[in-house]
Amino acid sequence: MTREAFQAVGEALAADARLWRDFLELCDCGGRLAGSDSERAALTFAEQRLAAIDRRATRVETARYAGWRLKEARLAFPDDATPLACKALLGSQSTPPGGVSAEVIDLARGSLADFEARAADIGGRFVLVRHEYPFSAAHIHRRRKYGWALERGAAGFIIANPAAGAGPVSGSSGRGGAAGIPAVATDAESAARIAARRPARAHLTVSGEDYEAQTGLAVLELPGAGADWVVLSAHLDGHDLAESAMDNATGVAVVLAVARALAPIVPRLARGLKVCLFSAEEWALAGSRAWLDRMDAGERGRMALNVNLDTVGGDTRLTALTSEFPALDAFVRECADAAGVACGSYRPMMANSDHYNFARHGIPALRLVAGFERPESNVRHILTGADTRDKVAPAELHAAACLAAALVWRGLTASPDEIGRLRAT
Repeated sequence: MTREAFQAVGEALAADARLWRDFLELCDCGGRLAGSDSERAALTFAEQRLAAIDRRATRVETARYAGWRLKEARLAFPDDATPLACKALLGSQSTPPGGVSAEVIDLARGSLADFEARAADIGGRFVLVRHEYPFSAAHIHRRRKYGWALERGAAGFIIANPAAGAGPVSGSSGRGGAAGIPAVATDAESAARIAARRPARAHLTVSGEDYEAQTGLAVLELPGAGADWVVLSAHLDGHDLAESAMDNATGVAVVLAVARALAPIVPRLARGLKVCLFSAEEWALAGSRAWLDRMDAGERGRMALNVNLDTVGGDTRLTALTSEFPALDAFVRECADAAGVACGSYRPMMANSDHYNFARHGIPALRLVAGFERPESNVRHILTGADTRDKVAPAELHAAACLAAALVWRGLTASPDEIGRLRAT
């Protein structure tokens, strides 16, 4: 295909007023917590938008995951009726009826060194750690901290948002229906109240219900001239504290715009385009994991590349997380130059979105994300009640769409040798 054809894709993106409207309509659905009416509205929206591109090529598949419903979550001091801020992490283990009281051990950031230094003190106590800006080379994911607490016999896990006035964070415990410990989030002010007590003792009540859940994922398949596919993905689901605007209405809206721009020419390209809008991503990547794991190796082997868009607004700087596929770094740089959009890359594996499930099956995969190493950006508000539409600018989504289109275009048109090089690890 000629450079003029790629330029036509850019022109289509520039003229696509639906990009911003789609973003706003997804925000209108609410936080889109998996299992909620909000999520179901978003899945209907996604199916309709993909069907508008090609109804016959659109389908909704199902994925099973370990679901969980919260009945009650409360954190307080036993001698003080004023509750502490408390947001149960998704999938939290329930406490015994009536809750459990324990001393709280404050491990500050909650690094492995922090856990090891106080290992003898953790058993039977609640562990208090701090949430971190998630898009940084130094970031330690909450589920690693939760795992360290579980391994050392903690009675419960409390993660505090360190930002004053920002409320608690949301997120998953990653328990997935297995054995675990009660896990909740709190705010900076409540953490300070706990830290001020010597010793601090708290009472925690979590009542939840595990169940076998099922969610949908919307798929659009536009065949190319060959049998292989480039997969363009994003996750629809989010959390119930706000609109889940940056994480991830931005990614879904951009995926839809890129699919619309590329759809007319994909049949003439070397590979087909498979668009996947997953759900249950916030549940430890469960939706995409189930979808990929049930395929046979041959079907996965026909996937040449995954371009995953997750939190592509909230900052003007984009970074590709390239999942330890060395050749993807140069691939990203060349595509960014072609699109006229600045983009960095970060090679070490970050298992923080659906690209990880592609990568663990040997499929070259990257996550495009805004705000990497930019804790001052609006991206700092994800997972909180401030993840709202006002944190995103239309120009950010347009830039992400131009870059994503260039990455997908290159995957659709690359030679077999180039795709082979991308697979090398």
